[in-house]
Amino acid sequence: MRTAPKIGVLVGAVVVVAAAIGVRMATAPRPQAAEPPLAAEPRKPREPVPVPELATPRPPVVDASVPSTAHPTPKKAATAKPKLLTESELLEKLRKAQDTDDYALSYELAREGQRRFPDSSNAPEIAAMVVKSLARQGKVSEARAEAEEMVNKYPDTHWAREVERHTGAHAHRNQVPPQ
Repeated sequence: MRTAPKIGVLVGAVVVVAAAIGVRMATAPRPQAAEPPLAAEPRKPREPVPVPELATPRPPVVDASVPSTAHPTPKKAATAKPKLLTESELLEKLRKAQDTDDYALSYELAREGQRRFPDSSNAPEIAAMVVKSLARQGKVSEARAEAEEMVNKYPDTHWAREVERHTGAHAHRNQVPPQ
């Protein structure tokens, strides 16, 4: 049997079944409502409630000869500067943030480490943490840009190899600068 007659037979069968269902539904008894719906009573409009007039407040009378205790002059508060973390404390906090999946804090700490300790022996690790924090936050293009910069700045470090392995960023070697 060819395909066209098969499709015709199938369409015919679907039409017959649909017609049978339609006839059955049309002849089936419909349930009657037990009680007619109640007519809604018309609501009376509410009368507006009078609002009392508020008096305009008067400014307080101040006697200049009497020292005021109501508004004392602010004393200089002891401005306690937050204790800056040492590099080892910052790294410890940074690693803990990475381990607990707090990548926003990790990113902030890593940026602070880059700003405060740019020439440290831990600078490659801190730069790798920036890349990792961005990537884990879903900021892929930013992470890739940081990775490119990181692997070129610290090309022969363990951290650069790890970043290369995870991001595909590679150091640009033996390239002659444009003239």
